[in-house]
Amino acid sequence: MKLVQIDQSEIVELDTQVAVHGAVRAAEIASGDDLFELLVGIAVLIYELAPR
Repeated sequence: MKLVQIDQSEIVELDTQVAVHGAVRAAEIASGDDLFELLVGIAVLIYELAPR
């Protein structure tokens, strides 16, 4: 069985894509204040995962 491999440089790009998708989905159901808090939370999460 062949394993899926992800290059380390692609992990940051994947985080960004996931964060953008989550923010767009949240915008469909959340108010402006909730969306702002969610975006800040996502930004903090991404920074903690890849601080460079």
